[in-house]
Amino acid sequence: MPLPSNNLLIPVVLGFFLIVALVIFPPLGALIHILSPFPLIFIYLQRGRQVGIALIALVFSVLLLLVGTDRAMLFLAEYAVMALVLAELIRMRLPGDRCIAGGALVSGLMSMFLLVALLGDQDTSFKEFFEKQIRAHLSESIKVFKSVGENKAEVAKMKLYAENAAEDVAAAYPAFLLIGSLVGAVVNYTLIRLAWMRIYGVGLFSGRAFSDWVCPDNLVWCFIFSGSAVFLGNGMVESAGLNVFLIMLCIYFSQGLSIVVHFLKVRNVPTFFWFVLFILIFVQPLLIGLLAGLGVFDIWVDFRKIRIAEDIS
Repeated sequence: MPLPSNNLLIPVVLGFFLIVALVIFPPLGALIHILSPFPLIFIYLQRGRQVGIALIALVFSVLLLLVGTDRAMLFLAEYAVMALVLAELIRMRLPGDRCIAGGALVSGLMSMFLLVALLGDQDTSFKEFFEKQIRAHLSESIKVFKSVGENKAEVAKMKLYAENAAEDVAAAYPAFLLIGSLVGAVVNYTLIRLAWMRIYGVGLFSGRAFSDWVCPDNLVWCFIFSGSAVFLGNGMVESAGLNVFLIMLCIYFSQGLSIVVHFLKVRNVPTFFWFVLFILIFVQPLLIGLLAGLGVFDIWVDFRKIRIAEDIS
């Protein structure tokens, strides 16, 4: 049932700003893209399914006129579909992790197939297409470094690295697309949850906090088998294993991060130190790896004693 529209102006203005900024300031594209589902989801939840779908269609039509078919279709696959799926799953009052997983999976898969359909040659494989895209992006980055007067020796090293890395990165490109969709789903779900609870109360978002979140224990078998495929397999088996392994690392990193947040809350650590710690985590690959390991070992150690409490209850 649609809710009163007294707070409708905020998401509408935000949505208009994001669309205009996307056209006028392309360098901000990544930040603008990742936030674009937020106003669509908010209005979908607030005004109902018909208004939400009509708004998504309107935004798509405007982008079609302003930026062309290809970019409008990519927006539809990556972010409009994510907004639609997230909003519908939230309306069904599913747990947050299921909403995020559903939105990310549908958006990531649609983006992958649409990218190949729009930009790829029919005679090329997924890997060849992704490798071509990566080489193009790396070439643009090298041109930027040249334009700002970067040392020629350093530019030559970058070219050599780009040639060697393109094939390896291309093999994992599907995982990067899905992880990107996962990040987008997490950001938008979190923003919607915070905004909705502030305006309307708990309502649609009852459920455990992130600090108490645990991923299903049986996912560890995906982690083990995919890791084995990476180190023992070759060809398609190795590539498939690498993609699954990277996604599993992302999931277990999230679980490790939820453990850290749990103990920060329990110890009443001041907010300033939260920010310092999170900055350190996201700029230090070693800490990211340690948190992923923490998430894996939580299956057996149960650092927060959540599983024990659930078994008792």
